[in-house]
Amino acid sequence: MRRFRFRMALVCAIAALMIASPVAASRPSAVTISVHTDFDGSAPFDASGGVICASGTVYDTFSVFVGWQSDWHAQILVGKHFDCGAGDTFDITLAVTLDFDEGNTFGTWAVTSGTGAYDGLHGSGPITGTSEPGGILDVYTGGMHLH
Repeated sequence: MRRFRFRMALVCAIAALMIASPVAASRPSAVTISVHTDFDGSAPFDASGGVICASGTVYDTFSVFVGWQSDWHAQILVGKHFDCGAGDTFDITLAVTLDFDEGNTFGTWAVTSGTGAYDGLHGSGPITGTSEPGGILDVYTGGMHLH
């Protein structure tokens, strides 16, 4: 029963990410975020698109790893906290698939909250992760806007 509830919560979270859409306000602007994740819990990020800061630090807030029994892939639900400094932060949730053979990931991301200048931030899009020595290069693309 516990496993069933966990799977249902994971399915609901992934479904919410896939149907997340911006509230009518401004049109989303294209954004690209690059993060060299080395699995120590924090990493620097660079962003382009002008909606968010050009750089800062990203921290992992949670991760749920399921599906390793297949021997070829797993699904991972990950929380990320982006800190731009001066109290300006935003949170993103990722739903990705990890390919065991290549070490690469693919999936979707969605903004879940923001503070300071990013209160009312909305956005979503695809994410790809390319395995690199000691970690993974995550590249988020898509759109963001402030409501």
